[in-house]
Amino acid sequence: MVCSLLLEAPCCSGRAPMTPGSRAAAVAGRRPAWLPWRRAAAAAPRAAERAAEQQPLRDAFPPSAQSPAALLHQAAEQLAAAQRTVEQPQQQLAPAQPQQEQQEQQPERRPVDHYRQAGQRLRSLLAGVGDGEDELLNSMLEEEPAASKLVLCTLAAAAISGGAALVCWVCGLDPLGGASLSPDTARAAAIGGAAAVPLVALKLLIWSEQARQQWDVLDDIHRKQVEAFKPLMCNLSSAQMLLLLATEVVPGMLILLPATTGGITKALEMYSGMAQVTLPEFLPGVLALCITALIAGAGKVAETSVSIEEYEVVEEALENADRFYRLTAVGPNSSPAEAQRAAEAFRSVALLWLARNQVATRAAGILGAAEIFYLGVLWQCTGDLAAPMVAALGSAAVDFANIRRLSVPANSGNSA
Repeated sequence: MVCSLLLEAPCCSGRAPMTPGSRAAAVAGRRPAWLPWRRAAAAAPRAAERAAEQQPLRDAFPPSAQSPAALLHQAAEQLAAAQRTVEQPQQQLAPAQPQQEQQEQQPERRPVDHYRQAGQRLRSLLAGVGDGEDELLNSMLEEEPAASKLVLCTLAAAAISGGAALVCWVCGLDPLGGASLSPDTARAAAIGGAAAVPLVALKLLIWSEQARQQWDVLDDIHRKQVEAFKPLMCNLSSAQMLLLLATEVVPGMLILLPATTGGITKALEMYSGMAQVTLPEFLPGVLALCITALIAGAGKVAETSVSIEEYEVVEEALENADRFYRLTAVGPNSSPAEAQRAAEAFRSVALLWLARNQVATRAAGILGAAEIFYLGVLWQCTGDLAAPMVAALGSAAVDFANIRRLSVPANSGNSA
């Protein structure tokens, strides 16, 4: 408002009032004459650049006689066709991408080895058999000093030898089986050393890795022997091992051959005399030796056979296999069919374990009976206990050496 008043007010010098139009004309009159030409010269390059940029559009869309609406409709159709062309490969690739992602996200499912799981369950069941008294006694025996172990073994050997001597005294037999400090006993010992060669060769073959890999029953027999003697052999030196060998072999020979075989021979002769039956001279001794061999084989069977507790545990697990695997069937692969297959696998493994133990037990019994029969024949042929004693010591030495080798962790400090 102030500006309008100033414009409308007359000037002090008597000039006419200045209107906006006259003012613009006055300003334009005061500009230099060359200014419009300079601006035109500066705008010319920019106009040329815009014309060059718009030339491809003019070439792509030449002037047409069609109406603007028709041109817009045609351009819209071309744009829609281009969009369909671009979206079609994307639609084809879209379903493949989620499938690939699902395959990458899903972990690879490995087939379940039911037989391996059945073996693990069977081992866990057998490990839990018993109340732990045997393990406690074995651990206590392992911790005992070597001298205490040898004293215990010597006392046990003396008790067995005393029992054998008592039986021989009752039957009127020689408790030493004909052995004495004489050249005949030395010759019998030499014969026993020669007779020990086939026994030692057989034991070396049985304990070899090739035989154990070929016959699994041998591995089971040896495992039982290692479990039985490992607590005694722990922390024993080589000299102490020889003493332990003597305490194991000598009482066994005394109780089996002079006492048992001689006693049964005397009993058969007495019964045949009472029945007034004439028997060949060698027959009572052979029958007695067969009975003794059967007794020794039965002892080996008892050592290597499955215990009653183990048999009951496995039998109960076999009866409840179907129910157990139905109740414990969990996981992505669990189904009634999988549970049935797992139960069948456990039955197969358990029955195979029982059959394998039966074969191992019979093999141990046959080997034990055959060895005692061989030693008994050697005793009856020589008439001196020194011969079977030397042969038995050689055979047992192979067993003890291999048992000690397999129980190296317990005897690592006394391997010399």
